[in-house]
Amino acid sequence: MSKQRTPKRKYLKYILVGSIVTICGIWYVIKQFSNEKQLERCWENVQLKLAAHDDLDALLRTELGEFQLLVEQSLVIRSQMLEIVRELKETEDEPISPKNLEILKEGSKFAIELRNELYRFAEMYECAILADERDLKVYKIEPRTRMKAFMISLGAALTLYDNYLFGAMMFEEDKRLRRLIDDPDKGFGVEANQLLEVVWEANSIRKQRRIKKGIQFFEEESEKMGDTSLDNDYEYLYTLIQSSPSYNYLKSLRKRDMVKNKFVLMGTITRDYIAEMRNDGFDGISKFFGNSVGLIETRKGKLYDNKKVAEELRSQLQPLDILLEKTPFRLTDKLIPGHFGHVAIWVGNEAELVNLGLWDHEIIKPYHNQINAQNGHNIVEALRSGVQLSSLEHFLNVDDVAILRPIFSKEMMKDEQTEALLLAFRQLGKEYDFNFDVNTTEKIVCSELAYVSYPSINWPTEKTVGRHTISPDNVARLCWEGIPLELVTFYHDGTLVPQEKQLDLLVRLMDAEGQTK
Repeated sequence: MSKQRTPKRKYLKYILVGSIVTICGIWYVIKQFSNEKQLERCWENVQLKLAAHDDLDALLRTELGEFQLLVEQSLVIRSQMLEIVRELKETEDEPISPKNLEILKEGSKFAIELRNELYRFAEMYECAILADERDLKVYKIEPRTRMKAFMISLGAALTLYDNYLFGAMMFEEDKRLRRLIDDPDKGFGVEANQLLEVVWEANSIRKQRRIKKGIQFFEEESEKMGDTSLDNDYEYLYTLIQSSPSYNYLKSLRKRDMVKNKFVLMGTITRDYIAEMRNDGFDGISKFFGNSVGLIETRKGKLYDNKKVAEELRSQLQPLDILLEKTPFRLTDKLIPGHFGHVAIWVGNEAELVNLGLWDHEIIKPYHNQINAQNGHNIVEALRSGVQLSSLEHFLNVDDVAILRPIFSKEMMKDEQTEALLLAFRQLGKEYDFNFDVNTTEKIVCSELAYVSYPSINWPTEKTVGRHTISPDNVARLCWEGIPLELVTFYHDGTLVPQEKQLDLLVRLMDAEGQTK
């Protein structure tokens, strides 16, 4: 009996394998056809946009502003998750705290919404690859404009994949997180098996091939662009793509690896990729993904570790002085409109706070240990990890730094100083405001720190993507006339500018940057 069944089983196996291969072949053809149709629909949508807008560059600037907000949200989420992972590493045998449970669930829900928006941008201009010279001529599109449109889509796709790799690193590190993310939570509107869906999509052969094709197009075309140093939108997108942790990973991913990944889901390649980082310990992982949260730069600032400059600045600084910085070697600097990219507040040392009668104030007491001479954390600044106290040495990883001093009225000087300092300290511990909205106070971005801490100053704002914002250059402009801020000192490109030339150079730099951004 067994001898008679063997051929049937053998043939049955062949039929089953043949059926699977046939089905997979048909599925692949359908997917390829679907992909081509998707590109055609994308190109049709782009043509409709071109017909409806006379100024494609203006449209792209608006869309880029929206996209930059999504990138910023991704960076903030990753920064928050890094902090949570650090805490979890220290409490491996303990349950996840209620606060972190809430952050993780809220973060999961927000990440899903963010993912959908990034997908929209990833598909928006992918079909720019299809535009040939005749199309560019008919629609009067400059090659660089076409390239920027495509780079928005490629940047979105890489940001999506960076988010996936970042999440995969976390889940590989802690089984509590894997279980938590896959559990449903009606209270937060989180459905079951969200992680599985993300993993399946991230290992999609079709999507990976599209990204590889996009990277190839990007590398070939970017070589033809010539000098782009004055086009900050282009430079921002170029830096975003080049600094993506996924860029080289996907670029070198082979077809057989894609297939292998697809069938093992998390994938041997991805696991090996993460394991390689883990070999360097958690600090290695943090350093690798630091590029994704704005912590890693292409080089150090020209004032970095300059003890002489630090001492010179410390001798000049007074409580409530505003520090402005320029860090052209960071992606985030290209995100911020204007010359300066960051704002912070010098709150003074122990002796100065004692002299102002504020050292023992209940709002300042919790920070005594950080402020004292040994630690020297005398600067309040809003970073992606939240609003915190930093040292001057940590702050001076910059090329440019300017110190501005508020001019308070003599009659109200003590009261205004006290109010402003306490308001600055009240911001400590708040989360980073990736919406850049001055009308919200539960979260703060760097330039909003000045906005909320000096209520006696009438700060200039701008309306961007439906919200009122204040940029570091908005803050700096108030020193142009010497009132209500005066320029105390200015270092440019790592060098102290002569006193008589400082204000003139600062104004010229800001005007030049304002015209190119």
